[in-house]
Amino acid sequence: MHHARATRLLRTLICTLLLSVMSVSSLCPGHSYVQALSSPETTNMNTFLLVVQASPHAAYRSESSFENKKLQREIEQLTAGPAYTEALPPDTTLIYHKKGQTLNYGVTVNGELVDPMTKSIYAVSTSVQETLRTQVQALRAQHYGEILTWQDASEVIPKYSKFTITDVESGLSFEGQRRAGSSHADVQPLTKSDSATLKTIYGGAWSWDRKAVLVRFNGRTLAGSMHGMPHGGDGIPGNDFDGHFCIHFLGSVTHGSHSSDPAHQVMVHRAAGLLTSYISKLSPWALIDVWISGANQGDLQLLQVTTGQEQAMHVRSMRRLSKFPERDVSQLLELEAAVDVTVTPARASAPAHRRMLFRLERASLDSRWYIRSAVMQ
Repeated sequence: MHHARATRLLRTLICTLLLSVMSVSSLCPGHSYVQALSSPETTNMNTFLLVVQASPHAAYRSESSFENKKLQREIEQLTAGPAYTEALPPDTTLIYHKKGQTLNYGVTVNGELVDPMTKSIYAVSTSVQETLRTQVQALRAQHYGEILTWQDASEVIPKYSKFTITDVESGLSFEGQRRAGSSHADVQPLTKSDSATLKTIYGGAWSWDRKAVLVRFNGRTLAGSMHGMPHGGDGIPGNDFDGHFCIHFLGSVTHGSHSSDPAHQVMVHRAAGLLTSYISKLSPWALIDVWISGANQGDLQLLQVTTGQEQAMHVRSMRRLSKFPERDVSQLLELEAAVDVTVTPARASAPAHRRMLFRLERASLDSRWYIRSAVMQ
């Protein structure tokens, strides 16, 4: 993107960007724990293929195939129903071959078929919807992790246990050991190779960015969130990692603030396959924190789930400075909030203090909040 255009986008902080969806053939093959059963090219005319991904561009994916003649008959004569109104598309795709064409449909956790282009829900029979619901929920259970409180997770992965950590976006896995941590897990990569894989996950440079991960130990898979920055003491000799990194679970807190980190908690829910349902219950203040996390990490999915639109941010970093006011919003449908942040623009080398003006709306008192605009002053 040209510098001039990037500058204009920074001033408004809101722009529309079509998310690029990678083709099945371009996804990284061969990752551990990917249930790759069959490709669309080899699926026969009577077989449906289900694919689960945490985001449309995630290389980590799980697949299953099944046959259902009733679904085959109904898919030949689908009729559009109500609009699909969720901020994010379903994380599960149904792939089917029909007369030389490959058809893709989103499938919700309730077994509803969604047209990815028109965003409408197709009408299917109750029995077909139940079949899809069962298939989707079983595959999602394989793909995502259990969401456990820190107290429970700490017992499942005790100190000095060794486990496998998988990034739900790249699909890359490495081995780690819990070395310490009373409020979250302080973890070390086991070997030089494991440290190299962790660095690869972060694009070749250590980073504080939060990433959704699966922690596999003793036959269980837990939903967690890690950062990728070596810090503090402790270490495993010869593993090329100076210090430890942290893995958070539901309700765990940070070293410094002794409170839950909003960005970590979002990633824990992403690793559990609960991102949309989690965001839909957040207060306006918590929703703003998620938006800031998305802007800070360049996470298009987080920006989309908070705003309901496909958007991009062009900053190098952003952090909230001011505290949120104690304010009752239970009877409000609209809200404006000013938040002080420190931000490093895309072309700048040093952070600056700015004020962000957020405007939020919801359709009814029972509906979720959306951020409708975010403007930097």
